Amino acid sequence: MYRYADCHMHSKLCGHAEDSLADMVAAIKPAGLMGGIMTEHLPLPKTHDPHHEVSMPASALVGYVEELRELRSQPDAPRLVIGAEADWLSENPAWTADSVARARRAGVEVVLGSVHMLDGWAFDNPNHLDAWDRYGVEDVWEAYFTQWCRAAASGLFDVMAHPDLVKKFGHRPVNPLPYYRKAAQAAKDSGVICEVSTAGLRKPCRELYPSLPFLRELKRCGVEFCLSSDAHSTTEIGADFPETVLVLQLMGIKRLAYPQRDGEVAWIDIS
Repeated sequence: MYRYADCHMHSKLCGHAEDSLADMVAAIKPAGLMGGIMTEHLPLPKTHDPHHEVSMPASALVGYVEELRELRSQPDAPRLVIGAEADWLSENPAWTADSVARARRAGVEVVLGSVHMLDGWAFDNPNHLDAWDRYGVEDVWEAYFTQWCRAAASGLFDVMAHPDLVKKFGHRPVNPLPYYRKAAQAAKDSGVICEVSTAGLRKPCRELYPSLPFLRELKRCGVEFCLSSDAHSTTEIGADFPETVLVLQLMGIKRLAYPQRDGEVAWIDIS
């Protein structure tokens, strides 16, 4: 009870989640967790999200930070970190850099990096699945991990979220190991933390992000991990954490990161 922290959670502010910030924060302790990081999607260019269906409006950023500060100041509040999730835009990484800088100036303490799009194509969006038939699995995986490594090496992010999101709908190459090794080396070189996300268990791929072979490569390179649900509702907070921690223990992982403000990290012993 109150042992783990959920390092990736969203509210309805992003346009595709169910519950308010207040409701998400209030559900952390009842989920058996001691704390967490709210990580709302940072604003995207209008060309990518004209109706704010996958990211918060730019005008909401300051209020988002202020509300989280107020919520964590309440008596008996969970240990709460103010975070955000930033999309690495492969065609315009300067936009991502500016977005992260604005977020940090506004008071965001931890930034997750993620790759959801390749040259504007949201490959993880079920409404755009037909594009997989045009591009081919090998080409998409090559493009994805090339951009993932660039994002990891950018120095913009504290954590890389759902590292093999590209497999969400079950598209996998014959041999993914070279991609895993390339990404693990990039994470090692940059010192970025990688997320172990239970969200994949709820998606068509039906496995953790990252997969166990990918996780082994990351561990072999000495990469540190945090635990996340990518919750988009109160019912998903801390989902499948006990079972996932058991998997990590069996793999010889002895601690989990809980990123804090100013680049600090609290460590959660799972040995």
